[in-house]
Amino acid sequence: MGKQILILGAGFGGLTVAHTLRRGLSSDHKITLVDRQPLFFMGLTKFWVLNGTRQVGDGPGNRTLLAKKGIDFIEGEVRSIDAGGKEVVVGKRKLSFDYLIVALGADYSPGSTPGFLKYAKNLYTESGCAEIRDQLRTVKSGTVTILVCGLPFKCPPAPYESSMIIDGILRKKGVRENVRLQVVTPEPHPLTLLGPEAGRMVMRLLEERGIDYYPSETVREVRSKSILTVGGKEIAHNFLFGVPTHVAPAVVRGLTDQTGWIPVNSKTLATSSPQVYAIGDCAGPRTPKGQLLPRAGILAEEQGKVVAANLIREIKSVPEREEFQGNGVCFMEVGDGKAAPVRANFYAEPNPTWEAIPPSAEGLREKQRFLEERMRTWFS
Repeated sequence: MGKQILILGAGFGGLTVAHTLRRGLSSDHKITLVDRQPLFFMGLTKFWVLNGTRQVGDGPGNRTLLAKKGIDFIEGEVRSIDAGGKEVVVGKRKLSFDYLIVALGADYSPGSTPGFLKYAKNLYTESGCAEIRDQLRTVKSGTVTILVCGLPFKCPPAPYESSMIIDGILRKKGVRENVRLQVVTPEPHPLTLLGPEAGRMVMRLLEERGIDYYPSETVREVRSKSILTVGGKEIAHNFLFGVPTHVAPAVVRGLTDQTGWIPVNSKTLATSSPQVYAIGDCAGPRTPKGQLLPRAGILAEEQGKVVAANLIREIKSVPEREEFQGNGVCFMEVGDGKAAPVRANFYAEPNPTWEAIPPSAEGLREKQRFLEERMRTWFS
């Protein structure tokens, strides 16, 4: 008898699970993918809105087309998850399952930082980037500040990428020498989990561009012209672009622990509930040193491959199992049409390992190919 496999969330992780399962299982096994909206936009393209190389809404993937691949897609809001009772409520529908994969990502909580909604623009949404793009067109002088409100946040290089992209925009406008550009973050250094040398690599890129850096600064309150930190420091701004605090979606909080994320086996992504898995930004796998794994689409994708492969083997009564190895890659943009590929193994011992290729136009083309290959695989 076929199994009912339910996947909540159709981002990097959910899409990867669904496609891998469909390729590996016969049609009598039903694969259902749930998301609140039918269109998919890859988050790594949002900063392209800043410099006008992409417009809001360009190039979406259509999740409703997944039916042609034998994947049922349901558009709706997940209202409740009963892991023990093997039932999920989506809108007004009750869905039962044999296996459940929770891939609902992380939500933004800009209201968690007093003053953010009034004085900052959200750097992590397409609409926010469009507002920032329009505001940058008016900037002639003053202080532009990138603010990270809390840890962890998606895509660890992103705040630094945005500052370097903005640096390039201001230089092209011919006003950079009149503008102070700075990054304020609670991190002790960029790419914290990869160690101090990785941080120094990014800080050198900032220094080369004259971008000021304020590490280990936790925001208490955003004011009209300044940021007040927990330590009592007041950091000035005229234009504030922020990375809001990230939280797990409210519907999964019955599965979360004291960290606020869903605890899982770091190699198999299994939760404490039988036949229930969590992957991607809502999950809390840990490195061998006990640190929470960074949030990144490529890591969600690799986790999805492992979960899907193991479900296929379980359903087919194959004893061997795969394990998530903690490998990932990002393409850190530095402005001027260049990007630096950074490959890392977060599960390496005794410390995570990484390798960075110097910024180049080819690095940006590799990022574009990365996007195109996945959109073609998932939606063509």
